[in-house]
Amino acid sequence: KMLSKGKDVSNYIATAKELVEVMAALPKYRCISVNAIELNNAGSYIAQDVGYALAWGAEYMTMLTEGGLTADEAGKAIKFNMGVGGNYFMEIAKFRAARMLWAMIVKAYAPACDCAAKMRVHAETSTFNKTIYDAHVNLLRTQTEAMSATIAGVDSLTVNAFDVTYTESDDFSERIARNQQLLLKGESHFNN
Repeated sequence: KMLSKGKDVSNYIATAKELVEVMAALPKYRCISVNAIELNNAGSYIAQDVGYALAWGAEYMTMLTEGGLTADEAGKAIKFNMGVGGNYFMEIAKFRAARMLWAMIVKAYAPACDCAAKMRVHAETSTFNKTIYDAHVNLLRTQTEAMSATIAGVDSLTVNAFDVTYTESDDFSERIARNQQLLLKGESHFNN
């Protein structure tokens, strides 16, 4: 909400605290989301993308710990949704740097377990750099983006359909998007 709509979320902290406590039974599920995909789709530079995402993550950490959660509970509740652009090597570096910096931020809150400082990242291919004039070029762009996110070690990935910028995706474009992930797994051996 903060990044996409500019809304003040300080009044949601009591609800977020309750949500984190309820979700304690599902330790691998992260229920507080830093949604930085809009930054990438707005054309932000990689440093801006990481900087703003980490700043909002730190803001969530502060609000949650001041709201009564421990640093461990707060750190384990936050997940990052980030866009991945076409700058291949810089995108790999972005996710790796973000992980290191997030660990430093969480450790400043003195959690009892280092596992609270582990960053969970969901990546989504951007729509910012997609063309409508030769849409099949977007297949190459999304594949490159998916490859850099996978090499960087994201926890989950969404490959958008190649025609998402100008039309509603059909069965063909959605199947191609799914197959791009399977190509990385099977033919590039990223599952190994």
